[in-house]
Amino acid sequence: MEQFDTHLYELIAKNLSGQCTEAESAALQEWLEASPGNRAEYEILAKLWHDSPSAAAVPQRQYDAAAAWEKASQAIQPPASRVKTLYTRYAAAAAIVALLTAGAWWLETRSSLKKHELAANDGKIKSLQLPDKSMVTLRQGATIRYINGYHHNQRIVELEGEAFFEIASDPGHPFLVKTPNQSIVEVLGTSFTVQTGKDSTAVTVASGSVKLGVEGDTAAVILNSGQRGIWGNGLLSANNNHNLNFIAWKTGILQFNDQTLLEILPQLADFYAKDIRVDEKYKETASQQKATITFRNQSCDDVLHELQLLLGFHYQQEGDTIVISQ
Repeated sequence: MEQFDTHLYELIAKNLSGQCTEAESAALQEWLEASPGNRAEYEILAKLWHDSPSAAAVPQRQYDAAAAWEKASQAIQPPASRVKTLYTRYAAAAAIVALLTAGAWWLETRSSLKKHELAANDGKIKSLQLPDKSMVTLRQGATIRYINGYHHNQRIVELEGEAFFEIASDPGHPFLVKTPNQSIVEVLGTSFTVQTGKDSTAVTVASGSVKLGVEGDTAAVILNSGQRGIWGNGLLSANNNHNLNFIAWKTGILQFNDQTLLEILPQLADFYAKDIRVDEKYKETASQQKATITFRNQSCDDVLHELQLLLGFHYQQEGDTIVISQ
């Protein structure tokens, strides 16, 4: 009788249930590419898997490996001389697959391992305490996903948008922030912001230190308190952070220290999510006008009015755009 590798079938079952690690996926792919026979074998097992009732729908189901094999064998029609051998081999494999399917269902239904999601999509920032006691504040429009547990002894969250993190110390379980653009932030310190975009990620460190890198790449930069790092277009950079308002969206406080109107307005536009444009004829003057001023939880109109009194410009709403002029 042909021998079979139970570890291989475990890999196949984990792949079909979406539980493979990167290393396991690579090992399985190498086996699939080794021969057409391996690929055919995988397709047979995939059919056995998908023809089985859903474990989630029927937790206490009974597995009939013989019936499943009979259905699959009719579909692929192997040569008659191989049916008996293949029956024995794949009936055993089907039993392994069935067992692992039940295990996968059990893991998914354990509340401690369920993936959770929080979105700040109602125009307000939201705060969240993670299971490890770390605190996360989501900016409007941001989404975070996490599980109530560890993944390979790591604390991993997935972030879209911008958030401020205050990480609980736990050296034995590294904290990672993954983004849709494949960049990864590994926490070496305590508090920082992460701002994700389609093709870039920016990290500003308030205290401690973090490492910014890319998934699958050893290149990374270490960012310490007061530094800002950016990954984009395949490049990593680190510089001192000169933006006092990088967490103004969280604190509600806007501070400007001897900054020009041209430097101030983009920060207001970002904070208030407004389109603010400077008239071309006024840009040269705006580049020379400076202000040192602080605003606390004030409306956009109130802030512009105070700046208008201080610097002497004119502003008006034109459709969805605020235009600054002489």
